[in-house]
Amino acid sequence: MKHLDNLTIHRFRGLQDLTLQDLGQINILVGANNSGKTSVLEAISTYCRPLDPLEWLNTSWRREIKYSRKPQLDALKWLFPQNSEVSHLNLYEGETYISSNGSFPVRESRAIYREFEGILQLAEAGNSSEVQLEFDEIEFDSILRGAELELTVATTFAPEELSVSFEIWENQRFINKKNRSSNAVLPIDTVTPFSHRIEQLQVGLLSEAILLGIKPEVIKLLQAMDSKITDLVILSPTGKRPSLYIDHKILGISPLSAFGDGIRRLLFIALTLAKVEDGVLLIDEIETAIHTETLHSSFSWIVQWCQNLNIQLFATTHSLEAVDAILDASNSETDLVLYRLEKRESQTKAVRLEREILHRLRENLGQEVRV
Repeated sequence: MKHLDNLTIHRFRGLQDLTLQDLGQINILVGANNSGKTSVLEAISTYCRPLDPLEWLNTSWRREIKYSRKPQLDALKWLFPQNSEVSHLNLYEGETYISSNGSFPVRESRAIYREFEGILQLAEAGNSSEVQLEFDEIEFDSILRGAELELTVATTFAPEELSVSFEIWENQRFINKKNRSSNAVLPIDTVTPFSHRIEQLQVGLLSEAILLGIKPEVIKLLQAMDSKITDLVILSPTGKRPSLYIDHKILGISPLSAFGDGIRRLLFIALTLAKVEDGVLLIDEIETAIHTETLHSSFSWIVQWCQNLNIQLFATTHSLEAVDAILDASNSETDLVLYRLEKRESQTKAVRLEREILHRLRENLGQEVRV
């Protein structure tokens, strides 16, 4: 049994009652622009950590990385389709609902976002030395917008639903002080089209790959793009923040930033794989920065290590070359499924193509499968 066997996104962003039946270990999402491919990844991300408010915040921010980030509430609230029954004109309320089955014990995840206005308490209640302000002393600017995030899951291991609530305030850093432990967590991470450019993320990920013992395999993957790469090292030349360096037969030991996006992208994907063993990996626009000539070898490596580490992969792509490369990188034993998302009026439907059918459509008939 896979981590997720069937998934229904009842309400999430612009998606409504979208079902992905009989998921594979390797799942490819294709479709026209604005068909909801990235939204599916975001829904899966929150479903795998449904009681973690930081996962919800991080999910809402990922789309903003190439722009100046919106205030956290403005980014967060658009994950939640608006509740039409709410009568407030200025305060937003919305709800998400996702269900699934598989080895992951969460069966349903519901989240409600409710905006409110109030005064943020900066001191702990009960402090006798705290000066209480009279209402007429409160400046208009001190009345802030906030939101309550109510997270609820139904699981196979608990007879009753698990539920937690958090308050998030506008322009205030959110700190999760509750540290609730729960079995309602599946290892998961997301590779965006831009995350490989954040070098400090790669430093921590390389340490995990070394501990897992797959560093030599990561180097082999990079050698598919540049055969003169011999090693990966973490150095701190200034004695301050460590950085990642590549040992190269011609260039010597050079900083990662000296190499192109393709090397950095593949490295980030490889290192993230190590982080999500026995979990789920989400890759948005899997072909980004990878040269067409190395798609086959790169995807072969990714498919192999998803199998070795029991990772369920969900990846989006706009590229027919990427679809063909993933198909070529797999074999008859690979549990590969392609889903084509199609918008039909107010709903999005998924057309499922398992590997054998996909192979016949592409190899024998040369048909377009993306739209």
